[in-house]
Formats: sequence, structure tokens, C-alpha cells
Amino acid sequence: ANLDFSKALIQGTSTSRTLIYDITSLSSYSQNINLLEYGYNRDGLDLPQVNLSLIVDKELGIPLMYDVYPGSIVDVSTLKNTIKKINAQGVSDYTLIMDRGFFSTANIEELASSNLSFIIPPASTLKSVKESVSAIHNSIDDPQYLKLHQKEPLFVMPVDIDVGDIHLKGYAYYDQRREQKERNTFYRRLYELVERLKSVNLKPWMNPGEVFREIARKDARFIEWKTVDGKFEVALRKNAISQAINKLGKFILLYQGQFSWEECLSLYRGKDTVEKGFYILKNDIDLMPANVRTDSTLRGYLFIAFLALVL
Repeated sequence: ANLDFSKALIQGTSTSRTLIYDITSLSSYSQNINLLEYGYNRDGLDLPQVNLSLIVDKELGIPLMYDVYPGSIVDVSTLKNTIKKINAQGVSDYTLIMDRGFFSTANIEELASSNLSFIIPPASTLKSVKESVSAIHNSIDDPQYLKLHQKEPLFVMPVDIDVGDIHLKGYAYYDQRREQKERNTFYRRLYELVERLKSVNLKPWMNPGEVFREIARKDARFIEWKTVDGKFEVALRKNAISQAINKLGKFILLYQGQFSWEECLSLYRGKDTVEKGFYILKNDIDLMPANVRTDSTLRGYLFIAFLALVL
């Protein structure tokens, strides 16, 4: 039913065909839904989940398609199936906008082989990406790269990155206003983390390493620590912090197709539309956790929620 509705919706609209694609997890207490599995939970809930993908038309600001996957299926595994379904609906000449969660060599090769236009920020795990990011630090603030975007100064330089056998073009951006905002947030977070660690009273039965990792989480690499008399003594790692600070305000967008630096930036920032859709589903429509009892009931429930989101 959802594919028939999506096809009618797509055929009944005239749009720019800029499609924003994202995925979220929906948790449930139900014991009888086969689709519910444990996986990476984006809301931090210790519950089984299903994964819901959503495609939103940027121009209209409404969702056109959705799909449901078992909770253990990772983001990168859904893309090939999604492309097939978009094409089956008769949509052509479209551009997919995705976040870095979908960036992988396999996905880029799939997108390139499908001859699709797309825009995506690279994940920093690839060696070629790390090398490109390092290269832009020294030169991106050269005056020759100065632009104006919405009356604010912005440095933009072209980049080329190899992903597997695919050669991608892109743009590196340096936003000094964004850098200052990110810097303030970063330092505030580190200060609050240090103060929290200092306030911990370690009991003899506690494992200090586990306690530290639980509190520090993603910021653990910025902290040196030891314990003295049941208390943490901590210090900040200067080199790790300097490396993190150097990246603030800088980001890369890779693309396939014909896009200016401004088109890339404007189109990618439009992905807030799909994030807003997920927020409405989870909060205003109060989609999950749902105590539905079967897969068919869940699918019907999601279809009604999808209709509500369109409206």
C-alpha cells in the first residue's frame, strides 16, 4: 500500500527532484514483532528497534517514500534497495542528499555505477579523506578562496578525493563564525567533563577505567587520568585538543553531477527537512515506542503515521 501511495504522490507532484535521504531507529516494547531487533539505537534506548528510512522532497518539504527494515540492518545496507525503489517509481534526474552515515566505499561505488547525482560529506576514516583534510588546513584561509554566502565570509576551495576506484570532486569549506561557535561548545564540554570526573567518589569495588569510559565517552581521548585516594586526577591532552581544534569550522562536501560550491552547500543544508520529519514522527505524532503486536499491524501503523506526516 505504501509503494502504491508513494507512486501516486510522486506522479501527482511536480518537483525539483532533489531528494533527501536518511534513516532513523524506532524502538518498541512489543515482544511479537519479527522486525524488532537490537542494533545501533540513535536515541540511546536499550530496546529492540526497527529502522525507518525516509525520502523527503526538498522543494515541497514533504516525504515521498519510506521503508522499514529490521533493527540490526545498518544504514549502508539500505541504500541499494532504496535506489531501486526510487527508480521503480519512475523518478529520474534526481539528486540524493545524504549525511556521512551513508559514506562508504561500497555505497559510493553503488551511487557512481547508478550514474546518480548526489551530495555527501565524507567520513574521516578513509586514508584519502584524512590526507585531503590535512592538506586544506594550511591553505584554505588563503584570500583567493574567500567567498560570501548569505552576506557572511566563507572560504571555499575545490578538492578531489579517491574513494576506492571512484574519483570524486568536492568543495572544502571554512566558516570562521561556525568555528568560534564550535570552539566555545567544545571547551565548555571539556570543562564540564573535567569537573564531573573530579567530583566522582570511587568505591573500592568500582573499576576506575570503566567509570572513566562511561563518563568521558567520545571525549576520552582528550583526557589523561589516574586515581589517588578514590578520586580522579585529570589533565587535558594538549596535542589531541589541538588536532580537534584545527578541524573546527571546516568541512567537505563531495558530489557527483554538476554543482557549484553554493549549490552544494545550499542543497546539503536542506537536509534539515528530513530531520524535522523524524522529529515530528517521534514527538508530535508520538510514533514510538508502540505496543503493536504483529509485523502487519506495525506496517499499517507506520503507513498511517506517514500519511499524517505528509498532511
